[in-house]
Amino acid sequence: MPSDRHASLMTEVGETSAPTHTGPIDDAHRAQAARLLEHLIVHGPATRSELSTATGLGRGAIAGLTARLLEAGVIRANQADTSADGRTTPLALTASDHVLVTAMLARDEAIATVATLGGDEIARFVAPLVTPPTPALDDDDPDRATEALPTPAELLAAALSRALARADRAGHPIADVTVLVDGAVVGQPAVVITDARLGAEPVDLVSVLRGATPGLDDAEAALPLPLALQSTAAAAAHAERAELPGVDDVLFLSGDGAITAAVISDGRPLIGAHGLAATFAHLPVVQGGVRCDCGQTGCLATVAASGVVLERAGLAEFAAANGHAAALEELVARVDDGDDRARWSWLDAALWIGRALQVVVPTVDPTAVVIGGYWAPLLGDIEAAFRANRPTIGGGALRAIPTLAPARLGPDAALVGARRQARERLVADPLLLVG
Repeated sequence: MPSDRHASLMTEVGETSAPTHTGPIDDAHRAQAARLLEHLIVHGPATRSELSTATGLGRGAIAGLTARLLEAGVIRANQADTSADGRTTPLALTASDHVLVTAMLARDEAIATVATLGGDEIARFVAPLVTPPTPALDDDDPDRATEALPTPAELLAAALSRALARADRAGHPIADVTVLVDGAVVGQPAVVITDARLGAEPVDLVSVLRGATPGLDDAEAALPLPLALQSTAAAAAHAERAELPGVDDVLFLSGDGAITAAVISDGRPLIGAHGLAATFAHLPVVQGGVRCDCGQTGCLATVAASGVVLERAGLAEFAAANGHAAALEELVARVDDGDDRARWSWLDAALWIGRALQVVVPTVDPTAVVIGGYWAPLLGDIEAAFRANRPTIGGGALRAIPTLAPARLGPDAALVGARRQARERLVADPLLLVG
């Protein structure tokens, strides 16, 4: 974006005349502009008076902000002016037709969605993940044995290309592209590691997608910000935290595919020096345990990953025939019905999940632990395992800390969170939203 637009965007808050200040946008002005733009994105056109009420900013501040945003081309006035001075004219976001494209590897499918800047989903494209068939003992066909199946990354590319094409056909400029993965996102350029579908070794997923997704190069060239690659847990944690007003410190866990986790500390994601914070699945909690794909022994993933739990519960064939998501639903149903094998398999996993929490909770001290995926309806067993070894000092006050709560947003939590984060990145710099 041209630097002179930044120079003309803001003057002193409350000034109502045409902007003349040529200094940089300070943090206070940016934060106020972000509140104003957030309201226009979520609620649509509004008058200056309505913006003042909604944002809590004074009328003088709103007058100054809107004058600068109008001049910069970030917002526009509706054509029908209802007053001589324009104060009752509704103002709208110039880039209101822009969309967000979000792609994700879910439990049984690759998903790509197109949504408005406000987060309302316009279209969803799905490519089912392919499970390699188990060869019959008498199958001697070498061609069948070597037939290549599409990889998860290729299926993700297929869904993403359809979403990009849908936005293009509808004439919607793309404001953000975000790709979500279960693994950890580390390094510069970012790569994915320890992902259950992509493998434990580093994968340059963005490069793979660029080579396999028609239209991605053109879409990236027009983006106001680079394509974002992040973990599903981090995005889901962001969305779930918004459901807990006043809570700034959250540990989010889910076990549907891989075991994923994310920490939000003081309202911000905890990433760590190497991008490896909250790699919950690879806490080595089992002394003398089996070797994990990551190279350690005794990782939580070796005793509590969903595939392990399903196999011990006798549901591996059910999962192969009906899909991973259906198998997890069946597992929960069997646990609720008191099925011995399912109950034993799950309670063993819950024991290790609780033990891992006993290690992590004192370290990050969250206000709330939010449990997602199929773990949510079985939260009582996790909490029982966790509370079994808690401090007794202070009359047992620490025993009740933190609150454990089930996730509220279901399997789309990561998509919801990623869209919200994309919007926050865009409104943080108003000039990114010039139409």
